Amino acid sequence: MPLMQWLAYWPWFVGYVAASSIVFMWLRRSSSTDEESAQRMHAAHGFGASTTLRPIATTFFRLSCPRLLVLALAGSWGAGRVAGQWSFWDGAVMLGVLAAWPVQEWVIHVFVLHLKPFHFFGRQIDPIISRNHRNHHRNPWDPALGLTPPHMIWLYTCALPALWMMALPLPQAITGVGTYFSLVLNYEWVHYLIHTSYVPVGRFYKRLWLNHRLHHFKNEQYWYGVTMLSGDWLLNTQPTPQEASRSQTCLTLGVASDDGVTESVAPLRRAA
Repeated sequence: MPLMQWLAYWPWFVGYVAASSIVFMWLRRSSSTDEESAQRMHAAHGFGASTTLRPIATTFFRLSCPRLLVLALAGSWGAGRVAGQWSFWDGAVMLGVLAAWPVQEWVIHVFVLHLKPFHFFGRQIDPIISRNHRNHHRNPWDPALGLTPPHMIWLYTCALPALWMMALPLPQAITGVGTYFSLVLNYEWVHYLIHTSYVPVGRFYKRLWLNHRLHHFKNEQYWYGVTMLSGDWLLNTQPTPQEASRSQTCLTLGVASDDGVTESVAPLRRAA
């Protein structure tokens, strides 16, 4: 959309940003707090007895993160139907998003989720999404700790459509948004499932399961992919389990805890 057309709608844009910011701050204050993460982090460790997909899916879709993503998906694909027929360029956008996804998983995992606290102009910088991920590593037996915080999902939901529409014509922008949110929901589901007691049986999922369990229980410096593993292959972080040494910082990511919790890496649970 040309810049002048965007400027013509600036009052609506300002209202959109203001309303979105209010909801963002409310979600930030009402969920995914440090205190909540700390309480869950000290829950009993261990995956427990194996279970089936149905109770896991029921629990998953009762949580805020997947529900927000389902709403985002319904809105984006519904808008796609209104926007008109698909074309070659819609397929190209979908393929582009799919091709970029494994590298994006790798980059976000390495440089955002595993970001260690650092000082900038005398102030310590430690984003909540990085803190939450460290809590997730300290208790990988709790699948809810691995979910993206609801306020971050809301941020994606509000910001990404605007960015796509600034870059592409409206039909292709809607296709890009719908494809992206589909992959985000798939990521949250697969990641959640891996951290439950469900034992994989299919070959494809078993590969994802083993890759991520190795990341948590063998060496956190490898196996960053969750739903697509080609990013690890491209960026040389996918050794065989025999080639990688056992890390002593899988549970803390090398950041000292405030409560003196020591490392104790649990063994992988063998897949069926």
